[in-house]
Amino acid sequence: MGVDAGKLEALRYPAGTIGFYSWNVQENSAHGDDVIAYMFGVPQADLAAGAPIESLIGRVDEADRRRVAKAIHTAIVTGEPYASIYRITHQDGRRLRISANGCCLRDASGTPSIYTGTATILPEDDNHVAVADPLEVHCRAALGIATLRRQSLAARYLSSALNVLGNRD
Repeated sequence: MGVDAGKLEALRYPAGTIGFYSWNVQENSAHGDDVIAYMFGVPQADLAAGAPIESLIGRVDEADRRRVAKAIHTAIVTGEPYASIYRITHQDGRRLRISANGCCLRDASGTPSIYTGTATILPEDDNHVAVADPLEVHCRAALGIATLRRQSLAARYLSSALNVLGNRD
């Protein structure tokens, strides 16, 4: 009897796993690590080469897609941080709930340039409805930001906080 590849991937990327992405807005070239590839169900090679952002947004569940696209657009136009929770359903029926955050950086002339951030796989309960401790989600998002900014002391404290949250009864 064969082992379901989707189940093996889910074990490799459990809830709480954080992926990192960046998108060159001017070139419409999105890049991400293996976690982002898993979340969106795209080959890692596509993200290494740079995929159009539409190919990723198109994988967000239809019920969430418009809201997510609008929030990303707003972040590009305003320069304000982006944060959203959305669902992705893969062709094999596997469902993920994702918490993403990011911001659009500007070049020297003020033009939107690089959009970067993190996405975290949220846990699901027995009914396959995602349930997440908001404090844990925010700590994970802050850890991603601290890591991107190379703020090691902040990252260490956030990691400690997440360890405490994960070990409570």
